[in-house]
Amino acid sequence: MTTPPPDDARQIEALFQRYIEAWNAKDFACIANEVYRPPVYVFEAETTSTLPTPDAIVTLLSGLRAELDKAGFTHSELAHVSHCDLGGGLMFASFHYRRFNARDPAAGKEVLSSAYIARRHPDGWRLVAHVFQAQPGELRCLPT
Repeated sequence: MTTPPPDDARQIEALFQRYIEAWNAKDFACIANEVYRPPVYVFEAETTSTLPTPDAIVTLLSGLRAELDKAGFTHSELAHVSHCDLGGGLMFASFHYRRFNARDPAAGKEVLSSAYIARRHPDGWRLVAHVFQAQPGELRCLPT
């Protein structure tokens, strides 16, 4: 893994900024069609699943957001993105964010994270896999 070229790094960071903005606006269709590129593979601690279509992504995200909203969720903010170029148009990225909740004054202090594999397509970078990430961590790219 190597450090990505500056333009690719900016595009990956912009992709996650678009994700956060769409998430806060409840624009799950934007996330499903402009951030992800199905099929999306989901690697969790004990299972692997596939989100085969944009509709499956919208259904999953809208359900997750409804649960958060019931608990007082207000918005998320992008904290940091770290990424490593895997070569061949693939990038591994760790997306760090803060989640805010109107009912919890301590909300927003904790940094949460999700890891993804992104693929470069003719129309730009898109997320093709989600990899469970239990705790935030800075990716360290090693030179080849």
